[in-house]
Amino acid sequence: MTMLEVGTTNFDQTVVALIQKRLEELLRYPLVHLLPGNFRPAQFVKGTNNQMRFIAIKDLVPDPSTEWTSLDTPTAGTAPWLTEGTPPTAGDLAIAYENFSANQAGRLIQISDVAMMESPFDLLNVAAERVARDAIVTADQRVARVLIAGTNYITANPSHATTATVATGDLLTGAAVKRAVAILRGSSVPTFPDGTYHAIIHPYVVNDLQQDTDVGGWIDASRYAGAEQLMTGELGRYAGVRFADSAGAGILKAAGAGSPAIDVYSTIFFGPESYAFGDWGQITTHVTPPGGHSDPLYQSALVGWKGFFGATLIESAGPRYVRVESATGTVGV
Repeated sequence: MTMLEVGTTNFDQTVVALIQKRLEELLRYPLVHLLPGNFRPAQFVKGTNNQMRFIAIKDLVPDPSTEWTSLDTPTAGTAPWLTEGTPPTAGDLAIAYENFSANQAGRLIQISDVAMMESPFDLLNVAAERVARDAIVTADQRVARVLIAGTNYITANPSHATTATVATGDLLTGAAVKRAVAILRGSSVPTFPDGTYHAIIHPYVVNDLQQDTDVGGWIDASRYAGAEQLMTGELGRYAGVRFADSAGAGILKAAGAGSPAIDVYSTIFFGPESYAFGDWGQITTHVTPPGGHSDPLYQSALVGWKGFFGATLIESAGPRYVRVESATGTVGV
């Protein structure tokens, strides 16, 4: 058939354009780990052996005389206290950068000549959507795996304080959510512009939390959807936290107590830019039209993507997150 013009550049350029369009659409409504504001963008640095880099400007460190170590009274001329008419000694703004490793990823699919003849236009659209979504999902799940490796965590049941001791009945409760919020506030983790923290939670754990009798202040997203823009996957809010669910939320397989050991679910609570991710700009899409020495009868085309992805928790000035580990009472089908 000639309608696809698979022997010319029209075929590959058409598919590349379709994939790029799908990528742009998906990036407008990304998966929950990659929502704008959650992470600090990082960029691939050429010549650094697959390193990503982001700029880090540290907060000013409080002067020791302002810490709660004694009942000192302010002394003029001793920082941060001023002597009238005398300017203080100027300090420096610590502007630095942090690097972390990135890994190359990609996926390739093959479309046969028979499939192209029978469903030419629909097949191109489907292939473009699948390839684009695979790139986004790969990036989202890379971030999820970095987050679950974070060591700043508590357990839903304080009596079982380690991952290995999380037991079957240790479900996420309203009390555990409030503990997580208290830890963030006590660590001076900033909130998002609307005054809330965000949480990424597995759908099974959502069910546990909503059944807890302590969660009397839960507000379903449907009740305030008209008043403000919702995040992708947003379910509701409780105790100053906006919750978004994802089946890709962290699960530590067979890491808990019991025989066999139970799965431990991780709900991460965080402030803005608690982790870094990069780099969307490294995604490239590739289409190989039918033909060539390895395909002399023009029987297949190849469509795929590749890119460098990396993610890291930002903890140089203290973690801006806390994970709550729990079991779940929800049974999957």
